[in-house]
Amino acid sequence: MIRIEILTVTILLLVGFNYAAKLPSNWRTCKRSDKNMVDCVRSAVVDAVKSMKDGFPSLGVLPLDPMHFDSLSIGQGSGPVSINLDFKNMDINGISTLTKLENAKVNWEEYTLQADASFASPLTLRGDYSISGQVLVLPIVGKGKFNLTFDDFVAKLYLKGHEVTKAKNKYMEVDKFTVQIETSKLHIYLGNLFNGDKALGDNMNLFINENWQEILKELRPAISKAFGEAFKDISNRVFRKIPITQIAPKFVMCGPNTVVAYSSHQYTALQRNQICSKTPS
Repeated sequence: MIRIEILTVTILLLVGFNYAAKLPSNWRTCKRSDKNMVDCVRSAVVDAVKSMKDGFPSLGVLPLDPMHFDSLSIGQGSGPVSINLDFKNMDINGISTLTKLENAKVNWEEYTLQADASFASPLTLRGDYSISGQVLVLPIVGKGKFNLTFDDFVAKLYLKGHEVTKAKNKYMEVDKFTVQIETSKLHIYLGNLFNGDKALGDNMNLFINENWQEILKELRPAISKAFGEAFKDISNRVFRKIPITQIAPKFVMCGPNTVVAYSSHQYTALQRNQICSKTPS
């Protein structure tokens, strides 16, 4: 069983959701009708993540590097790795080194986005831990500091939302954000294993690093879910403040030299004619 508490990340703002904020000047607007819209969205997401490295107070976004989790717990499983593992005061570094989104698909009619996110730096998790249980054939127990490093970290992202209207402005609300983590190698360090017995601790760290793929199978669901919850929260902090018409406007052509920006609808021919009849050519 997986239990996740993300108190620091998921505290909701109690004020500020009742007015429309402007898109930050260094963020991109991606026109839905643009033939290069998907490329624009890829670049826009990378730029936005980098700009939020130290947080974005006006949007209520906390620092991405490090991203802090109060706790994350993994319950004992029934496979070859059967452990009770608790992480406390965990900091994650590397999110703001996002470099590209590959295999991206964007559907503004369904409000979905999926992509594979790659990062320039390894992703590191550090904090306090406690563990008990069994790794393959060996018992394990310990409590102390931990370090997990993910080489060539990739996060497979899927986002699903819907449109909402507040005070005549249209916004996007994220309903679902799933993350599947991948890595070419997981490096694991657990300090103070076996009540500080250095020989046993060193041997166990060597053993679990030799069998990192089995460890990752146990860790992946909890860490993936934690990332999904955190990214959903961050996305909604942005989308609840900035109207979707500023982020990804829908354009209506009213002649060769006249373009009118409207919200997010797919307009019928009649609706387009009604819009354009009110617009000077």
